[in-house]
Amino acid sequence: MRILYFHQFFATRRRAHPTRSYEFARRFVAAGHEVTVVTRDVRHLEAGRERGGTDAFGGLMARETVDGIDVVYLRMPYSNSMGKSARLLSFAGFTLEAAVVGPLLGRPDVVLAEAQPLTIGIPGLLAARLHGTPFVFEICDLWPYVPVAIGALRNPALIRAATTLEELLYDAAERVVVASQASWDNLVARGVPADKLALVPNASDCDLFRPDNVDGDFRARHHLEGKFVALYTGAMGPANGLAQLVDAAAELRAAGEDGVAIVAIGDGVQRPALATRARELGLDNLLFLPPMPKDELAGVVGAADVTLTLFAPNPAFETTSPDKFFDSLAAGRPVVENVGGWLRGVVERSGSGLYVPAGDGLALGAALAALQREPELVAEMGGRARELAEREYDRDLLATRLLETLADAVARRGRNERPVAR
Repeated sequence: MRILYFHQFFATRRRAHPTRSYEFARRFVAAGHEVTVVTRDVRHLEAGRERGGTDAFGGLMARETVDGIDVVYLRMPYSNSMGKSARLLSFAGFTLEAAVVGPLLGRPDVVLAEAQPLTIGIPGLLAARLHGTPFVFEICDLWPYVPVAIGALRNPALIRAATTLEELLYDAAERVVVASQASWDNLVARGVPADKLALVPNASDCDLFRPDNVDGDFRARHHLEGKFVALYTGAMGPANGLAQLVDAAAELRAAGEDGVAIVAIGDGVQRPALATRARELGLDNLLFLPPMPKDELAGVVGAADVTLTLFAPNPAFETTSPDKFFDSLAAGRPVVENVGGWLRGVVERSGSGLYVPAGDGLALGAALAALQREPELVAEMGGRARELAEREYDRDLLATRLLETLADAVARRGRNERPVAR
């Protein structure tokens, strides 16, 4: 098949960013398919990376091959430091540019669009319609449900427009790919046919995150020798609820649990305030480190005792499928997580981690202190985590599932277009 894949935030393992589209696309190529990805040009954020490829359209875009993937980079400015209005304008600009460029890239057999954000479905659907090929819509988070629930999207007119667009894309898609069972249940309850849905969670890169992939110098570099290390990685924004980290570190200090250290790797708008509060409280058991490429991060996850998957207290996050969770499983590290719903069910059924309530620093601190005193239990949980990753969430397994979904979309379109016998 020739697959046209729209995703704004395509990233390789040299980025401190989720790599879902890259990992799937390179596996599609390895299976003998042609893949063209349309994305933003943020190659400067990759470690040791220089921009290359061939410029086109007066320098508005560039094109190069990455691990066999034909990647089209659109040079539409974007930064997490932008204000909300600037980000919305950037999303709109990317959508417009992708809608123009996509149809010019040749006729695909299927179009796949990953909704980050929702508007990426517009150029995907337009390219599919112009070429008469099936459209597959992929959502890792429910839009606009999650932004509305957490207060990030409040304008009634924008909410109505986003909801209308969402329903149009679900209706137009041959298949809709969801990343969690909770998202599946939500869409079925809203009338999306179950046979249109495919469940493809975020995945465990078992070749990169492994129990034996350990950065042996990490603890020494940061004076963590002999400590029980709990590791958080990823975004540090309002949605992540990381005040719970500071509260947990304060509780551990007050309880005299000096053997536990919390390490937070990442960036976001709330990081400065979190670091300032930790410093004002004298919490030398909470260490903030900058983001690092995924191929470097894997060894750091391996150097931790447990990992943390945290979000702010809000039921909307029960539909999420966070990469850090699956990275931890692959590394054979227990996950302490605060998301109810399906993630809680996964860790409790498999015995691969613990659940603590979101926003409860006392509960988080107590859980870490208890785990520190149970090294055999931690080792057992880690073993179950790796087994779970290999059995259910291995990237190769889920790439095959997504590829089968794309092939099914092509077959469905063929059946629907077959003339009626007379």
